[in-house]
Amino acid sequence: MSSFFERNPLTQYTTPPNNYIGSSIFLSYIVVALYLTSTVGYSLYARYIAVFHSHPSSPPSKFKQNGKGKVETRSARKRHVKIYTFLALISFVSISWHMLGFLISSFLDWSNSGTRNVFAVLANNAVSKLKRWMLETSLFNDFATQLVADGESAVWTQLAILATWFWNLFLASKGRQYNFTAKTMLPFIILGQNLPISLAAALFIIKLHLSSPDVRTDVAPNKAAEKQPKHPRPKQAPIASLTLPTLLLNATLLAQPSLRNHPGFSYLVLAERLLLVLPHTGLLKMTSPDIQRSAAISGGFVVANWGMLRHGLSVSGVLSALVWKGQAVKTMGWDAVLGGIVYGALAWGGGV
Repeated sequence: MSSFFERNPLTQYTTPPNNYIGSSIFLSYIVVALYLTSTVGYSLYARYIAVFHSHPSSPPSKFKQNGKGKVETRSARKRHVKIYTFLALISFVSISWHMLGFLISSFLDWSNSGTRNVFAVLANNAVSKLKRWMLETSLFNDFATQLVADGESAVWTQLAILATWFWNLFLASKGRQYNFTAKTMLPFIILGQNLPISLAAALFIIKLHLSSPDVRTDVAPNKAAEKQPKHPRPKQAPIASLTLPTLLLNATLLAQPSLRNHPGFSYLVLAERLLLVLPHTGLLKMTSPDIQRSAAISGGFVVANWGMLRHGLSVSGVLSALVWKGQAVKTMGWDAVLGGIVYGALAWGGGV
């Protein structure tokens, strides 16, 4: 089987020294992520202005917040939008900083120069060096391999990917609840695949607040009804349980550390990314019992992974990985932390 991956014509152009496809995919990830972040951010800003500054006389309604009574919707949602905007900015800065650090470290390691000053290395023939670096390194595979290079890294990667899974369940279920179209959901789905999930989650929650019926002032109820098609196509009911994809995702995460040097490792990572998109297909049941069962299964795999890696593994070592490990691990580890903070803000504030 390994010979298939090694002799596959596709592999010849996804590995050094002719890594045209791999480098193109990695760099396109960055370009698409920057484009979507800009367009989604601008769209949300325009919507925020329309909701909170164009209609100051709109009558306030109420929603329950934090189980302690009622607050005015507009002021509460405005405050929540600012909170999630702040969290989204932190997430974007964290991702950008660590990804830039990963690229610089990769380039300096490739150059094998005596200095770690990237500007000094780029002083002569910068374009030629950058081109050779992208072709003679495997950025995508190196990033994924660094994530499972040791026990501490594997733990953070498992937590980050599982957080991505459950955030995708949240995005998909809320998309159904708010009747968002595929055109509305697609930028958030792609952004959640191209970048660690905390940024997409924070931006999506802002979208939910700005799309809530109690703050919508652009479409009157009677006009909204008029826009509905006379004979709407019936939506396909979810037919599959979350159990099987949850098991497959967790099994993939468990297998990655031992397969990181296998020629087919990149394909395993690709399969993992495809599993993370499944919640958005409309095929999976996402009731509370289904999600709770998925969480229980994932929790069991986390415990199992810790048990398998417990030799030489400690809580302090795992926590220190956020500071001392490679940039790829920092990217995913801090995303898991920020994703937890976003979830904490959501649990505290509610309203969506």
